[in-house]
Amino acid sequence: MVVSCRGRRVLFESFYETLPNGVRVLVDRVTFPNSVAVLPVIRSSREVVLVRQYRPAIGRWILEAPAGTIREGEDPREAAIRELEEEAGLIAEELEYVGGGYVSPGYSTEFMKLYIAWDPVTGRPRREPHEVMEVERLDLGEALSMIYDGRIVDVKTITLILVAYAKLFPASLTP
Repeated sequence: MVVSCRGRRVLFESFYETLPNGVRVLVDRVTFPNSVAVLPVIRSSREVVLVRQYRPAIGRWILEAPAGTIREGEDPREAAIRELEEEAGLIAEELEYVGGGYVSPGYSTEFMKLYIAWDPVTGRPRREPHEVMEVERLDLGEALSMIYDGRIVDVKTITLILVAYAKLFPASLTP
């Protein structure tokens, strides 16, 4: 038996599956498009650009790296370039892929690719009607402090800030 429900962007399914150990369990799965996140970094000033976005699912504003879903047939790099300009009004001239992974593999199929846009230039934001956000520039060290004190709570953004910091200051993060 499969139970499913479609939302604006997701498909929810609940179904039974037999695990490799022989145990039969009820699985809840959200099928969601794959996505990208991109952290703009200005090397000369050691600043990052984030968006403060209102997220109705959690009922609060959070600081995030610009991100979004990959459209059908769209190249992930092109999606990252598009999302950066749409949300932050920046154009990526040097875009570096730094990794990726499943967002929440316990229940979701979404795989996110992560990028850093080095020294982006000014473009024109083109936000969608459901995107309520403001652009903020932060010193990279301050952004790192904001992770440690809980002011930045978005996992993709935390990952990208840590990767950017490691790339700019490699000696400071050696084991």
